Amino acid sequence: MASSQPGAGRTLRMGTALARRYVLIGPVAWGGVSTVYHAIDTWHGRATAVKVLASGDPWVRECVRREARITDRLRHPGVPRVYDYGDAGLADGRTVPYVAMELLTGVSLAGRVAGGALPWREAVRIVATVTDVLAAAHRRGVVHRDLNPSNVMLTSHGIKIVDFGLAALIEPDGERRARLGPPPSPADDVYAAGVLLYQLLTGRSPYPAARPGALLAGPMHGLAPTPVLPIDGLPCAVAEACRWSMRKRPAERPTAAEFAVTLWCALTAAPAPPTGRRPRR
Repeated sequence: MASSQPGAGRTLRMGTALARRYVLIGPVAWGGVSTVYHAIDTWHGRATAVKVLASGDPWVRECVRREARITDRLRHPGVPRVYDYGDAGLADGRTVPYVAMELLTGVSLAGRVAGGALPWREAVRIVATVTDVLAAAHRRGVVHRDLNPSNVMLTSHGIKIVDFGLAALIEPDGERRARLGPPPSPADDVYAAGVLLYQLLTGRSPYPAARPGALLAGPMHGLAPTPVLPIDGLPCAVAEACRWSMRKRPAERPTAAEFAVTLWCALTAAPAPPTGRRPRR
């Protein structure tokens, strides 16, 4: 997820017309190799976010195209819409890759939880929604691989999962098709969702090496200990679901759909329907 501070790339001037279509209003976020601009799509007369990469390297260009294709493949209200992507020539002779997508209005979940733990109902509702989106992504053969508070946006149109730059495509049987990093699995996303739930409920990371108050940001590099959630009023089903999702063995974790159903049922105080598997204590 892009940060709110300038990165190494050069910022394009306000009024720049990118691809003879997107008039840049100004930057809204920065990353190490990209800048996201608020722009106007003159073809459709709508506000748009345009992510511009500072490098025209072929590998970077292919990564941008791949991220755009994966995001567009999902076609889910919990994922920003992709309108267009390609290469654009600049006045100084450079050619830069870009992606035009839905402009989100809101705050990142990292900003929301920076002040401490959330009320348990709000935390559970957010993670239940996130796991609904993950379940849809997994059905379409996409594993996000970078779920954390910075990549969840609370917008005026609902909760959105953003930044599929590290996402991988998988076959229905879990076979990996993208060669980036270790082999991905939908169970990795489920584990990350459990970590997210723990963070929202407690306001801290479950990893003992993390500094006090730190939140997880980035891919998992090791498994946290089994979580303990002594929170007043928290239903046992939620604590069980969090532990279930963070089981050390991926095969023992629920699917994203099972995790979502368990959390929604806990919110409505209704018993979860049978899934053929149960959380292990």
